[in-house]
Amino acid sequence: MPVRFRFPVAASLALAARIAASAQTASEVTAGAATRQEIVLTNQNLAVINETRRADLPSGAAVLSWSIPGTARTETWSLVNGREAAVRFLGLTAGLSEGSVLADLVGRRVRVERPGGASVQAEIVAVSGAGTDQALFREGNDLVYGEPGARLVLEGGAPLPAHAVRLKLSSERPGARDLSARYLVSDVGWDANYALALSADEKSGRLEGWFTVDNRTGASFAPTRLRLLAGNLRTAPAPAPRPQAAYRAESVVVGGVAGSEPASESRIYEIASPGALPAGRTTFPLAADADVPVEKRYVARTSYWFGENADSQTVPVGVIYKVGAKKLAAALPAGVVRVYTDGGSVFGGEDRIAHTPERTDFEIEVSEAFDLTARRRQTSFTQVGPRESESAWEVAFTSRKKDDATVIVRETFPGEWKVLESTVPAVSKSARVAEFAVPVPAGGEARLTYRVRARTGR
Repeated sequence: MPVRFRFPVAASLALAARIAASAQTASEVTAGAATRQEIVLTNQNLAVINETRRADLPSGAAVLSWSIPGTARTETWSLVNGREAAVRFLGLTAGLSEGSVLADLVGRRVRVERPGGASVQAEIVAVSGAGTDQALFREGNDLVYGEPGARLVLEGGAPLPAHAVRLKLSSERPGARDLSARYLVSDVGWDANYALALSADEKSGRLEGWFTVDNRTGASFAPTRLRLLAGNLRTAPAPAPRPQAAYRAESVVVGGVAGSEPASESRIYEIASPGALPAGRTTFPLAADADVPVEKRYVARTSYWFGENADSQTVPVGVIYKVGAKKLAAALPAGVVRVYTDGGSVFGGEDRIAHTPERTDFEIEVSEAFDLTARRRQTSFTQVGPRESESAWEVAFTSRKKDDATVIVRETFPGEWKVLESTVPAVSKSARVAEFAVPVPAGGEARLTYRVRARTGR
């Protein structure tokens, strides 16, 4: 069976030997359980961990083992109180301890998620060191030695259990002290979810909300403080993976809720008495439980066509609810709003809202009208100039509803435009969008006709 090397074996063994040699000259210490753990979760699959642990350090060089989740971003590690604790941080090594979690997975099937997004199913055949760069995998018909920088996920989607970083420290004095660290963890985040139960006449509704925290790190947390950050944060893109040489050989030898508060350009929500945060999904109430006015609307979206078009088109009629959230004193974080009708017993569709500041209305489009249809056709076309045309359109509506309705025809133009005439007044909503509010009688028909002159380019 051919073997491919994704990492130089000699370099790996030499690096491991240097780490082991340096560790022999320093005292080995293990940090205690966290006495303080403050977590700030973003809704971008990332969390900030600020925690304090007790450690009994000797004077001089020491290596401190500090347990962390398997998805911790160790390149973000920072010892934040080194000066106060009379400790100098000299660096760290990260990876699964040899003979611990990775070795225990020999013979198990895993998903290897490589830097850059590619993944492959594999079996761990053997390990010879501290990380995925020193493991032998069976990937299809190949044996592959070394998956540097890869993340392993167990069958069923569970990531590897927690492991530890080894902190290299220099202590000015012996004795026990509290050390505080800050680092980022991926595979944990949150989303907001809302339920809007409509009244029988669909003119009002009860809006409720809650936070859903998804912890996919494989580790459990016990935060003394938990905050949720709502905002769109920029994260640096990952560099493109370097091409790696592949070597083939015949064999290889491998050894054995409250209200929100501003936070810079975001909003932050404090979770009172959060309790444990186990692996999996946990929900917390969101301070959004209020009766709100609701306005039901219908919208038909069209786009201007530069050219002659004799075919008619069916235009879907969307169902929109405008929710009067101006009375709400709290900002609403981005999330999914699910609508329930018929006294809250029938699911009526869902839509995602963006982060919504305090006292700001929002719209959700949840479905298409069943008994309200529209067709659109071009009735005339004239090429006025090389980049300018004039055309007339007709949108015909048919209703089988028991009540009158108003349909907003929302047309988008790619260039300069002007509505020359229309049976319903045109309202300019932006530089590219015009709207026509068309009344449609119950069980009847209605028509909108309009003529537009449009120009593209200069």
